[in-house]
Amino acid sequence: MADRRRKKKNRALCFAAWVALIALLLLGGYELLLVPEGAAFSAQENRMLAERPGFSLRAFLDGSFADGVEKYLSDRFPGRAGIIDFDRAAKQVGSFATWEEYARVVENDVAIMEREPEELPDEPIVTPRPTRTPTPTPEPTETPAPTPTSEPSPLAADASIADTPVPSDTPEPTQTPVPTATPRPTKAPVELSDFPRELHFYLLDGQTKSSAQVQSRNALYTESNLFNAYASLLPEGGVFVMTIVPNSFRASRVLSYADPQGMTSEIEPFIHAVTADNVTALSTADLLSQPLIQGEYVFFRTDMHWTPYGAYLVVSRMLEEAGETLPPYEDFPKTQEHPFLGTLYRDSHSKQMEDNPDTLDILTPLHPVRVRRYTTPDSFEEVPFIDPDANPRDRYTVYLGGPKGNWTVIERTDLEADAEKKTCLVISDSYGLCTMPFFAQAYDRAILYDPRYYEKGNMGSVADLIESWGVRDIYLVAGEGNIYGYPFYSLCNRQF
Repeated sequence: MADRRRKKKNRALCFAAWVALIALLLLGGYELLLVPEGAAFSAQENRMLAERPGFSLRAFLDGSFADGVEKYLSDRFPGRAGIIDFDRAAKQVGSFATWEEYARVVENDVAIMEREPEELPDEPIVTPRPTRTPTPTPEPTETPAPTPTSEPSPLAADASIADTPVPSDTPEPTQTPVPTATPRPTKAPVELSDFPRELHFYLLDGQTKSSAQVQSRNALYTESNLFNAYASLLPEGGVFVMTIVPNSFRASRVLSYADPQGMTSEIEPFIHAVTADNVTALSTADLLSQPLIQGEYVFFRTDMHWTPYGAYLVVSRMLEEAGETLPPYEDFPKTQEHPFLGTLYRDSHSKQMEDNPDTLDILTPLHPVRVRRYTTPDSFEEVPFIDPDANPRDRYTVYLGGPKGNWTVIERTDLEADAEKKTCLVISDSYGLCTMPFFAQAYDRAILYDPRYYEKGNMGSVADLIESWGVRDIYLVAGEGNIYGYPFYSLCNRQF
């Protein structure tokens, strides 16, 4: 009797195992063949997820289809995002993540700027800004007088017109008038062979150049064609201006050198040379090189991003390309958070960083604005410009609540409702968040578009939105990790 019961129990267990196995296979087949694929980008891992493999007899026989199925299911299994979040949280609680894991540089590669102890008031806790050298204002250049041509004036052919006196109420100009729309200079034609096969971002120590980033000429040329495509959508006089922002831990390595000379980049000059006349590529590495080595507060010590002041210096120069100017940095309404410990500290719990915290400036435009985050072209939710409930693990994202949403529109509210609004589009990742007070100050309407979170199925083509919103100028501001990485570029291209 006991033996019969044992056999019956074993058959039941065997049957249950087979049912479970069949259910898993059915679930896998359902996920693989029937469930819509959805977004192919993981913001948590900053990479493209594996796409659903296409079936063919050849792929089945050579094993590539099976490999594709395995990668696809491992990237798409239910609850995967929650497991990743739990793993990261466990690392932070237990301090398992190290500085080397995050920055992937050897010890002492990242310099921590020394600073004197400060006497902080009881309330509010505000740290004075580090002393910095004022940015000089360039002297205006005189417009050269027009060069006379050899052809006679059409007015001189008619004596009755040429001899007509100038009316007394129309005074002759005393100086050359400044044109309201100066045409952009035509770029000199170039050949790809004029440039080396690899373009570098260098850190400078005396006369020594250390390559901190390298990109192939062909890959950058492909990206440049995408920039040209975006620029072609703009009206006459519109400009596309782009820049690449170094990570703070890479830029700060300069401060550990014996004879720091700053940074320089060959990448943006190449992009500038091979793009259309209305595309300008500016090098953040070059623009922030001297401020960095002079001790100005342009990169955080404990966070991977640049500071709002560093962003201000670069955005001011970008806006000049569109004929726009910004008020002084000190004029922007601001609050400050101190101590501010950013993403580098979050993932390392470095005692050295804890002893050298940052100060986070939180700025807003000088005029009142309204922020709307669109989920479709016709539906939106209003969000605060400064979100005090932003992710506490990444306080840099206090601007607009962080990089999220399809199409975030920041619009002045002190203008007539039917007034024509000067509009710009900012294509960016998290590095662009602290630039929005400046773009929203220079334009009546500034639109933030992060291609990693854009859902083309809901919003439609970005090209159509650029036209329907009347975008005049486009700016691209992105960290080196994204602009040099395939996902960001790929998503910009796919959603175009």
